[in-house]
Amino acid sequence: MKITPKQEAFIDKSVYGLILLSTLSIILESDQGLKDRYDKLFEIVELIFVVLFSIEYAYRTILNYKRNGRLKYNLSFYGLIDLLAVLPFYLPLAIPFDGRSLRLLRLIRALRILKISQHSKAVKHLVQVFKRIKAELALTFFLSLILIVFSGIVVYYAENPYQPEVFSNIGNSIWWAFATLTTVGYGDIYPVTVIGKVIASIVAIIGIGLIAIPTGLISATYVELLKEK
Repeated sequence: MKITPKQEAFIDKSVYGLILLSTLSIILESDQGLKDRYDKLFEIVELIFVVLFSIEYAYRTILNYKRNGRLKYNLSFYGLIDLLAVLPFYLPLAIPFDGRSLRLLRLIRALRILKISQHSKAVKHLVQVFKRIKAELALTFFLSLILIVFSGIVVYYAENPYQPEVFSNIGNSIWWAFATLTTVGYGDIYPVTVIGKVIASIVAIIGIGLIAIPTGLISATYVELLKEK
């Protein structure tokens, strides 16, 4: 049976809705009061989602094999995400797990939200944008990394003698540099020496420019891509 574009679009939208409902179920289940009261209901709902996502996984596997003659989909990013969306349910049935491992498996269910990108044109366009400017983004990231590490090391030696409990190691200093460069500024760690404050000011100013570069690139490339479409 051949799937028409309209039918495929309907399937995508249906899966989109299931992903959102599944994510909502995971959020509600985290409330211990709701879990104790509606534990059986959550189990039934999870079973329904697993069955539907399993059917979708099988459908996409068969469809991709008919189109390409190979299982390329199963080894793709989206194929692995689709597999992880149902794997936490089936693994405990075959392999015994302790409580901590089961919690980890239940955490993997949150990856279902990534399936949305498989059914969203906007996300696909954004992925294309990142592919076009990946070299520029990589350069910006590399420069930011160098600045973060360098400023973290300098601030450590400037602040450690005066705040040994705060700037206790270079790792903490790098965390401060990261928060400052991204202009987040949590305020949990901050310099008190003149040298430290000067470095913090320089890093903050440079951070504004470094953050603006990828933002401008992404915006301009996204508009360009939309015009092409």
